[in-house]
Amino acid sequence: MGIISREKVNNLLWLGRYSERVYTTLRMFYVQFDKMIENTEDEYTDFCERLNIPIIYTSNEDFVERYLYDKENPDSVFSNLLRAYDNAIVLRDEIGTETMGYLQLCVYTMEKCRHSDAPLLELQNVLDMLLAFWACADDYIVETETRNIIKTGKCIERLDLYLRLGSGKEAILSEYQKLDARIKRCGIEYHDVALTRFSYLLLCEKEDHPETDDQTLKRRMIEVLENILDY
Repeated sequence: MGIISREKVNNLLWLGRYSERVYTTLRMFYVQFDKMIENTEDEYTDFCERLNIPIIYTSNEDFVERYLYDKENPDSVFSNLLRAYDNAIVLRDEIGTETMGYLQLCVYTMEKCRHSDAPLLELQNVLDMLLAFWACADDYIVETETRNIIKTGKCIERLDLYLRLGSGKEAILSEYQKLDARIKRCGIEYHDVALTRFSYLLLCEKEDHPETDDQTLKRRMIEVLENILDY
């Protein structure tokens, strides 16, 4: 494979990031929805604060509608899905029409969900199609570097979301190990010092930073994570 342009590297990384953002936030939304059923007011605020997105919603019902489906809301699931699809269109030659087709089906299904009487059941189809998209990428993308760049973006996004949404240390460590392996194989520039710093913050014990609470430590890890790449 020849040298991949910086622009294409950026597209590949963000294809991985946006597709992962849709997948993980949708999965976490199901947990949030269960909480909203049990509580009548403002149950979504903690979810928004963890993701660092503006609390622009007026009720639980408004949150469900606008966070999931509002194309004009830059933080909505649908907006992030459309960004993933936009990157896939640009990368049609690199990833193939079969792979891109699953994201196109995701967009169609999200449109359908908005008018469904059972939207949560329909949204499960979006999750399934994203899994099919990644499986198809493994099967149809010939160039190893291309696959690894997409998966590097995917790993970075998953780590970011796991840190924000309170996943356990074991899950975060597992994703870091995937990132460490992928980023060293994908052939793109990265900041080794930042990667090492992230590993240190992840593996250090509480007694190493007695003055720092868990949330502050996680914020530092998120900041370091975003400095590993300059794309």
